[in-house]
Amino acid sequence: MKRAIFAAVLALAAVAAHAQSVVVQYGNLVYLQASGATEVLTESGADGNPVISPDGSLIAFTRLHPGEQEDSEDAGSGFLRDVYVMRLSDRAVKKIVSAAHSEKPEGELSGINSLAFSRDGSKLYFNTSAWATSEAIHAVSVQGGRERFVTNGNGVAVVRRGKYAGCLVTKQHRYMAGHGSWNPYILLTPEGKEIKALGEFGDDARADSAALRNVEAQQ
Repeated sequence: MKRAIFAAVLALAAVAAHAQSVVVQYGNLVYLQASGATEVLTESGADGNPVISPDGSLIAFTRLHPGEQEDSEDAGSGFLRDVYVMRLSDRAVKKIVSAAHSEKPEGELSGINSLAFSRDGSKLYFNTSAWATSEAIHAVSVQGGRERFVTNGNGVAVVRRGKYAGCLVTKQHRYMAGHGSWNPYILLTPEGKEIKALGEFGDDARADSAALRNVEAQQ
């Protein structure tokens, strides 16, 4: 649920900025243009998690490996979904991340979700399966190349305006000495360095958007 909420927050931002959006129907991407016209962009039946770049020129999405099954025995493992970028000007598609399992949580590239473009559109952030209590955040250039581990976090959103524009917001599972655990939202630099803890914003579907609005309101 949290993955879907973060993705929805970013998708809504794209729609507001460009009056265009991409939805998933039966595993295919459907482009809703500003004019109201629709176009089926893919026909794989295995696509999902679409997000539009800030300038509206690119769509990033995931594609499930043929015959892939989730490994329910391992909490740190998930579906193998590659990451692709489509250029809307000519519908050219390029794979920029190849999903794979790893012995190290920081290197696990399965269960990819919550795609989010950087503010300038040059990079793509995404979540992967990792630890039993937390996913991981990775980043990759939209041109392709080696992805990099950023930090642990459940969900990832990019701050679009205000004092911290370009920074990241995620939710981390943390332990307090003698007081159990909690799940605060954390503000991070694009490199994954903590700026500050934002605290908790509730436990419902509005918490993610509330945390992001809180940061974007800071001047």
